[in-house]
Amino acid sequence: MVEKPNKQQPAIIGGLVMGLLTSIPVVNLGNFCCCLWLLLGGALAARLLIKRSPVWPVSSGDGATTGAIAGAVGAGVYLLIGVPLGLMLSHTTMSLFGGFIDSIKDPQFREAMRKALEQAQNQPLSARIMSALFNWLISACLMVGMGMLGGLIGVALFEKRKGGPPPPAYPPQNYPPGYGPAGYGAPPGQS
Repeated sequence: MVEKPNKQQPAIIGGLVMGLLTSIPVVNLGNFCCCLWLLLGGALAARLLIKRSPVWPVSSGDGATTGAIAGAVGAGVYLLIGVPLGLMLSHTTMSLFGGFIDSIKDPQFREAMRKALEQAQNQPLSARIMSALFNWLISACLMVGMGMLGGLIGVALFEKRKGGPPPPAYPPQNYPPGYGPAGYGAPPGQS
């Protein structure tokens, strides 16, 4: 009997795409558009699962599971690449944000933003690391949830087969009573 395909490889590939696109500065801005990279990673994982399953149709539950696993993999990639990269580039980001603050017209709001920026720049490294890890935890939950949604969307878009598994190979192994070759499985008294 043909088994269902393993979800591991599609989930890893989808999670790597999700995590890398979320970790790269400037490219990660795509997530501001309805969590684009998170949904894309989940949908990619579902698409790869469908391609690996030539016989069995992939269910919505399988797509959601694969997308959630891809989200967990993506969160791991983001922890290993995105968080350290964000910590290294934090001063550059703060200086860019300082230029943005100068363009604010309202003087009270501009001053409040400048004070908040100074407080953020004067934080010790340990506080910045704890803040980055807390932000990662929230991002990881979001990645798993949106990856699951992406997996559901991927199955809805790419799975064209409906129904259960294919019929068994001919000849069937177990004939119901009254069917099959003469004398095999026939009701008693009829041969």
